[in-house]
Amino acid sequence: MGLRKIFSVLVLNKRGMSIAVGKKRQSLSIELSERMQHTIKYGPFAGMKFTRDNWWGGSDRGAMLLGIYEEEVLHSIMTSPKKYDVFIDLGAADGYYSIGSLISRRFKTSYSFEISTKGRDVIQKNAILNKVDNKLHIFGEATQNFYTSIPKKDLDRAIIVVDIEGGEFSLLNRESFSHLKNSIIFIELHDWFFKDGKKKLAKLMNDAKPFFKISTLTTTSRDLSKFPELADYADSERWLIASEGRSKLMTWLKLDPRKASNLS
Repeated sequence: MGLRKIFSVLVLNKRGMSIAVGKKRQSLSIELSERMQHTIKYGPFAGMKFTRDNWWGGSDRGAMLLGIYEEEVLHSIMTSPKKYDVFIDLGAADGYYSIGSLISRRFKTSYSFEISTKGRDVIQKNAILNKVDNKLHIFGEATQNFYTSIPKKDLDRAIIVVDIEGGEFSLLNRESFSHLKNSIIFIELHDWFFKDGKKKLAKLMNDAKPFFKISTLTTTSRDLSKFPELADYADSERWLIASEGRSKLMTWLKLDPRKASNLS
Protein backbone atom coordinates (compact mmCIF):
# COMPACT_ATOMS: atom_id res chain seq x y z
CA MET A 1 0.00 0.00 0.00
CA GLY A 2 1.45 3.38 -1.03
CA LEU A 3 1.94 6.24 1.41
CA ARG A 4 -0.86 8.26 -0.18
CA LYS A 5 -3.33 5.41 0.28
CA ILE A 6 -2.17 4.80 3.85
CA PHE A 7 -2.70 8.49 4.61
CA SER A 8 -6.18 8.38 3.05
CA VAL A 9 -7.13 5.35 5.15
CA LEU A 10 -5.89 7.03 8.32
CA VAL A 11 -7.88 10.18 7.55
CA LEU A 12 -11.02 8.15 6.85
CA ASN A 13 -10.54 6.14 10.05
CA LYS A 14 -10.14 9.33 12.08
CA ARG A 15 -13.22 10.88 10.51
CA GLY A 16 -15.19 7.68 11.04
CA MET A 17 -14.13 7.53 14.67
CA SER A 18 -15.15 11.15 15.19
CA ILE A 19 -18.59 10.46 13.71
CA ALA A 20 -19.01 7.35 15.86
CA VAL A 21 -18.05 9.24 19.04
CA GLY A 22 -20.52 12.00 18.16
CA LYS A 23 -23.33 9.49 17.66
CA LYS A 24 -22.49 7.80 20.97
CA ARG A 25 -22.54 11.17 22.80
CA GLN A 26 -25.96 11.88 21.33
CA SER A 27 -27.42 8.48 22.22
CA LEU A 28 -26.11 8.74 25.79
CA SER A 29 -27.58 12.22 26.17
CA ILE A 30 -30.96 11.09 24.86
CA GLU A 31 -30.93 8.13 27.25
CA LEU A 32 -29.98 10.28 30.26
CA SER A 33 -32.55 12.90 29.30
CA GLU A 34 -35.28 10.26 29.34
CA ARG A 35 -34.12 9.02 32.73
CA MET A 36 -34.08 12.57 34.14
CA GLN A 37 -37.44 13.41 32.56
CA HIS A 38 -35.83 16.10 30.41
CA THR A 39 -35.37 18.29 33.49
CA ILE A 40 -32.22 20.02 34.77
CA LYS A 41 -31.57 18.67 38.24
CA TYR A 42 -28.41 20.50 39.33
CA GLY A 43 -26.94 23.99 39.19
CA PRO A 44 -28.57 27.43 38.96
CA PHE A 45 -30.93 26.37 36.16
CA ALA A 46 -32.31 23.43 38.18
CA GLY A 47 -35.98 22.84 37.44
CA MET A 48 -35.83 23.92 33.79
CA LYS A 49 -37.61 21.45 31.53
CA PHE A 50 -36.94 20.69 27.87
CA THR A 51 -39.49 19.51 25.35
CA ARG A 52 -38.61 16.31 23.52
CA ASP A 53 -38.08 18.46 20.44
CA ASN A 54 -34.67 20.04 19.95
CA TRP A 55 -32.87 21.88 17.21
CA TRP A 56 -29.32 22.35 18.49
CA GLY A 57 -27.34 20.79 21.30
CA GLY A 58 -29.00 17.39 21.59
CA SER A 59 -25.60 15.84 22.25
CA ASP A 60 -24.99 18.39 25.02
CA ARG A 61 -28.30 17.74 26.76
CA GLY A 62 -26.82 15.35 29.34
CA ALA A 63 -24.25 17.92 30.50
CA MET A 64 -26.99 20.56 30.61
CA LEU A 65 -29.24 18.40 32.79
CA LEU A 66 -26.35 17.87 35.21
CA GLY A 67 -25.63 21.60 35.36
CA ILE A 68 -22.06 21.22 34.08
CA TYR A 69 -22.44 22.49 30.53
CA GLU A 70 -20.13 25.50 30.02
CA GLU A 71 -19.81 25.48 33.80
CA GLU A 72 -17.11 28.17 33.85
CA VAL A 73 -19.30 30.64 31.96
CA LEU A 74 -22.36 29.72 34.00
CA HIS A 75 -20.53 30.29 37.29
CA SER A 76 -19.20 33.66 36.12
CA ILE A 77 -22.67 34.74 35.01
CA MET A 78 -24.30 33.77 38.27
CA THR A 79 -21.65 35.48 40.42
CA SER A 80 -21.82 38.77 38.52
CA PRO A 81 -23.16 41.83 40.41
CA LYS A 82 -26.89 41.45 41.06
CA LYS A 83 -27.67 44.80 39.49
CA TYR A 84 -27.32 43.00 36.14
CA ASP A 85 -30.78 41.43 35.98
CA VAL A 86 -31.42 41.32 32.21
CA PHE A 87 -30.15 38.45 30.06
CA ILE A 88 -29.44 38.68 26.33
CA ASP A 89 -28.57 35.54 24.37
CA LEU A 90 -27.16 35.87 20.84
CA GLY A 91 -27.30 32.45 19.22
CA ALA A 92 -29.86 31.09 21.65
CA ALA A 93 -30.21 27.59 20.10
CA ASP A 94 -32.88 25.77 22.18
CA GLY A 95 -33.04 28.42 24.91
CA TYR A 96 -30.76 26.86 27.54
CA TYR A 97 -29.37 30.21 28.71
CA SER A 98 -32.25 32.52 27.88
CA ILE A 99 -34.82 30.34 29.65
CA GLY A 100 -32.50 28.98 32.34
CA SER A 101 -31.60 32.52 33.36
CA LEU A 102 -35.27 33.16 34.14
CA ILE A 103 -35.70 29.82 35.91
CA SER A 104 -32.82 30.80 38.21
CA ARG A 105 -34.79 33.90 39.26
CA ARG A 106 -31.52 35.76 39.02
CA PHE A 107 -32.84 37.63 35.97
CA LYS A 108 -36.11 39.50 35.48
CA THR A 109 -36.32 39.44 31.70
CA SER A 110 -34.53 37.73 28.83
CA TYR A 111 -33.96 38.37 25.12
CA SER A 112 -33.23 35.54 22.64
CA PHE A 113 -31.76 36.05 19.19
CA GLU A 114 -31.78 32.92 17.03
CA ILE A 115 -31.34 32.79 13.26
CA SER A 116 -33.11 29.43 12.82
CA THR A 117 -36.91 29.37 12.49
CA LYS A 118 -36.87 25.86 13.96
CA GLY A 119 -34.70 27.10 16.84
CA ARG A 120 -37.09 29.97 17.61
CA ASP A 121 -40.01 27.55 17.59
CA VAL A 122 -38.25 25.24 20.07
CA ILE A 123 -37.34 28.20 22.31
CA GLN A 124 -40.99 29.29 22.36
CA LYS A 125 -42.13 25.76 23.23
CA ASN A 126 -39.57 25.50 26.03
CA ALA A 127 -40.55 28.94 27.35
CA ILE A 128 -44.22 27.95 27.49
CA LEU A 129 -43.37 24.61 29.11
CA ASN A 130 -41.44 26.48 31.83
CA LYS A 131 -44.10 29.20 32.16
CA VAL A 132 -41.69 32.06 31.45
CA ASP A 133 -42.93 33.05 27.99
CA ASN A 134 -44.22 36.36 29.40
CA LYS A 135 -40.66 37.32 30.39
CA LEU A 136 -38.89 36.18 27.21
CA HIS A 137 -38.57 38.19 24.00
CA ILE A 138 -37.62 36.15 20.91
CA PHE A 139 -35.99 37.68 17.83
CA GLY A 140 -34.45 36.36 14.62
CA GLU A 141 -30.87 36.83 13.50
CA ALA A 142 -28.72 39.19 15.56
CA THR A 143 -27.53 41.92 13.19
CA GLN A 144 -24.92 44.60 13.87
CA ASN A 145 -27.58 46.88 15.35
CA PHE A 146 -29.36 44.18 17.36
CA TYR A 147 -29.15 46.41 20.42
CA THR A 148 -31.72 48.82 18.92
CA SER A 149 -34.37 46.16 19.60
CA ILE A 150 -33.70 46.40 23.34
CA PRO A 151 -34.57 49.35 25.61
CA LYS A 152 -31.45 51.19 26.77
CA LYS A 153 -32.45 50.76 30.40
CA ASP A 154 -32.28 46.99 29.83
CA LEU A 155 -29.02 47.14 27.86
CA ASP A 156 -27.36 49.03 30.70
CA ARG A 157 -28.15 46.23 33.17
CA ALA A 158 -27.65 43.26 30.84
CA ILE A 159 -25.42 40.23 30.73
CA ILE A 160 -24.91 39.22 27.10
CA VAL A 161 -23.77 35.82 25.83
CA VAL A 162 -22.56 35.71 22.23
CA ASP A 163 -22.29 32.26 20.62
CA ILE A 164 -22.76 32.62 16.88
CA GLU A 165 -20.20 30.22 15.41
CA GLY A 166 -17.67 32.74 14.08
CA GLY A 167 -20.16 35.52 13.42
CA GLU A 168 -18.86 37.40 16.46
CA PHE A 169 -16.14 39.00 14.35
CA SER A 170 -18.56 40.61 11.89
CA LEU A 171 -21.22 41.41 14.49
CA LEU A 172 -19.12 43.20 17.11
CA ASN A 173 -17.00 46.27 16.48
CA ARG A 174 -16.03 49.54 18.13
CA GLU A 175 -19.41 51.14 17.39
CA SER A 176 -21.47 48.27 18.80
CA PHE A 177 -19.21 48.07 21.85
CA SER A 178 -19.81 51.77 22.48
CA HIS A 179 -23.56 51.04 22.71
CA LEU A 180 -22.99 47.99 24.94
CA LYS A 181 -20.38 49.58 27.19
CA ASN A 182 -22.48 49.16 30.36
CA SER A 183 -23.20 45.47 29.76
CA ILE A 184 -21.18 42.43 30.81
CA ILE A 185 -20.42 40.39 27.68
CA PHE A 186 -19.30 36.78 27.23
CA ILE A 187 -18.06 35.88 23.74
CA GLU A 188 -17.43 32.29 22.67
CA LEU A 189 -14.47 32.49 20.29
CA HIS A 190 -14.21 30.69 16.96
CA ASP A 191 -11.09 32.34 15.59
CA TRP A 192 -9.70 29.00 14.37
CA PHE A 193 -12.54 28.90 11.81
CA PHE A 194 -10.63 31.46 9.75
CA LYS A 195 -7.21 31.61 8.10
CA ASP A 196 -6.86 35.16 9.44
CA GLY A 197 -8.41 34.25 12.79
CA LYS A 198 -5.60 35.80 14.84
CA LYS A 199 -6.07 39.08 13.01
CA LYS A 200 -9.83 39.00 13.54
CA LEU A 201 -9.39 38.27 17.25
CA ALA A 202 -6.86 41.07 17.66
CA LYS A 203 -9.25 43.54 16.04
CA LEU A 204 -12.16 42.38 18.21
CA MET A 205 -10.11 42.87 21.37
CA ASN A 206 -8.75 46.25 20.23
CA ASP A 207 -12.30 47.44 19.49
CA ALA A 208 -13.43 46.33 22.95
CA LYS A 209 -10.51 47.68 25.00
CA PRO A 210 -11.62 51.33 25.22
CA PHE A 211 -14.85 50.25 26.89
CA PHE A 212 -14.12 46.98 28.71
CA LYS A 213 -11.67 45.14 30.90
CA ILE A 214 -10.97 41.86 29.09
CA SER A 215 -10.37 38.47 30.69
CA THR A 216 -10.61 34.91 29.40
CA LEU A 217 -12.34 31.70 30.49
CA THR A 218 -11.51 28.17 29.37
CA THR A 219 -13.00 24.74 29.96
CA THR A 220 -11.64 23.21 33.17
CA SER A 221 -12.25 19.98 35.11
CA ARG A 222 -15.53 18.27 36.04
CA ASP A 223 -16.28 16.14 39.11
CA LEU A 224 -18.63 13.40 37.91
CA SER A 225 -18.52 11.37 41.14
CA LYS A 226 -21.24 13.51 42.72
CA PHE A 227 -23.98 12.50 40.28
CA PRO A 228 -25.80 9.28 41.25
CA GLU A 229 -27.43 9.32 37.81
CA LEU A 230 -24.04 8.43 36.30
CA ALA A 231 -23.02 5.72 38.77
CA ASP A 232 -24.01 2.81 36.51
CA TYR A 233 -22.33 4.17 33.40
CA ALA A 234 -18.90 3.00 32.28
CA ASP A 235 -16.06 5.48 32.80
CA SER A 236 -15.84 6.29 29.09
CA GLU A 237 -19.60 6.84 28.89
CA ARG A 238 -19.61 9.24 31.87
CA TRP A 239 -16.93 11.37 30.23
CA LEU A 240 -18.73 11.34 26.89
CA ILE A 241 -21.84 12.66 28.65
CA ALA A 242 -19.76 15.41 30.25
CA SER A 243 -17.95 16.21 26.99
CA GLU A 244 -19.04 19.27 25.04
CA GLY A 245 -17.66 17.79 21.84
CA ARG A 246 -15.27 20.66 21.12
CA SER A 247 -12.63 20.31 18.42
CA LYS A 248 -10.18 22.22 20.62
CA LEU A 249 -9.98 23.78 24.09
CA MET A 250 -12.73 26.39 24.16
CA THR A 251 -12.00 29.99 25.11
CA TRP A 252 -14.44 32.75 25.97
CA LEU A 253 -13.75 36.45 26.35
CA LYS A 254 -15.37 38.12 29.32
CA LEU A 255 -15.83 41.88 28.94
CA ASP A 256 -16.48 43.89 32.10
CA PRO A 257 -17.39 47.59 31.77
CA ARG A 258 -14.51 49.95 32.50
CA LYS A 259 -16.91 52.51 33.91
CA ALA A 260 -19.54 51.27 36.34
CA SER A 261 -23.02 52.42 35.29
CA ASN A 262 -25.20 54.10 37.87
CA LEU A 263 -27.93 51.49 38.27
CA SER A 264 -30.40 51.61 41.09
